[in-house]
Amino acid sequence: MGIKKLLKKLALPLTPLNKIIPKNKRLILIYSNLGFRDNARSIYDFMTGVGYNKKYKIVVGCNDWKTWKKDAPDNVKFVRPRRALRTYLRCSYMLYTYGKFPVKPTKKQTVVNLWHGMPLKTVGALEKGADFDGKCYFNYIIATSPFFSKVMQRCFAVGEDKVILTGQPRCDKLFDVDVHKKKLILWLPTYRSSHLLGSVNAEIRNETGLPLIDREEHLHILDALLKDLGYKLLIKPHPLQELPSGMKSLENVMVTSQRGLERKDMDIYDLMKRSTALITDYSSVYFDYLLLDRPIGFTLGDMERYDQERGFVTEDPLSLMPGEKLCSFDQLMIFIRACACGEDSFKEERARVSELVNSHQTGGACKQILDIIGVEM
Repeated sequence: MGIKKLLKKLALPLTPLNKIIPKNKRLILIYSNLGFRDNARSIYDFMTGVGYNKKYKIVVGCNDWKTWKKDAPDNVKFVRPRRALRTYLRCSYMLYTYGKFPVKPTKKQTVVNLWHGMPLKTVGALEKGADFDGKCYFNYIIATSPFFSKVMQRCFAVGEDKVILTGQPRCDKLFDVDVHKKKLILWLPTYRSSHLLGSVNAEIRNETGLPLIDREEHLHILDALLKDLGYKLLIKPHPLQELPSGMKSLENVMVTSQRGLERKDMDIYDLMKRSTALITDYSSVYFDYLLLDRPIGFTLGDMERYDQERGFVTEDPLSLMPGEKLCSFDQLMIFIRACACGEDSFKEERARVSELVNSHQTGGACKQILDIIGVEM
């Protein structure tokens, strides 16, 4: 039986059980059941980096727990998601990014939904056909601005009192400017389909699996342009997405996976800091990239279809997309050439959108969140 089905079956008796089990004030659970990454990983790195684990016992529940357990620092334990449920029933604090326990926290617990980015596409209660039961299993969820506070309230059917206005832990790294940019353009396509989850969002069906690049021949044309410009294009698909094909013979178009980055002790935020421009579509990472004030190109060849199949949190998503709108392979090539030549005509638009969506992203989000919920050194 899968973890989701098991938890749903156990949910009803676990909520009253949770009320009578004593809580350990020095026990913190960090949870992520789709790989230990994103906001959960960032707040963990901060906590262990400055020594919270000297005062608190930290348990990390994640599906890739075996990868991390051998290098766990003192007073830190990595466990499988099912076993993390035992910790949840005893802990005073829980912070999670992917997945949740359908068990309501008691008055002696504080549970924070860190989520995984401020959404442009619908999530939670707004997503078409989503498995949303209308119940709230957290005390707080984070939002990076008043604009996104309202969005998150709608997505999770909660009141304003449940929203913490702060930055995202994963974005703290973007405020560390001690990194030199390279002649690198980063391409981060959003999630489309996954055999693991058995779900599809406007799946791209062509020879490459990439927007706007229908044939492998186009990849070679793009590779030649990048060689002439002295640039590299690095494609990092969503962690649940299958890797695009046709890359092996290319020199200047590269692809990396989540596991590949982890082997180098890196994440996409390390790549973002090193890049000169970003290509994406409907991924929430571009809101984060605005903090760097660098050019963004949006691949929108299937926007109408994506809206029909998944949908957006606003009626006018284009008003939140301050960059070149790319609807063909030729437009993609023009954008890449412009970036290499230093052309940038969207600075004012980026500033406008960033003020709207990132007003509370100032760095130091990890400590701010922990201070708010009472986890102190």
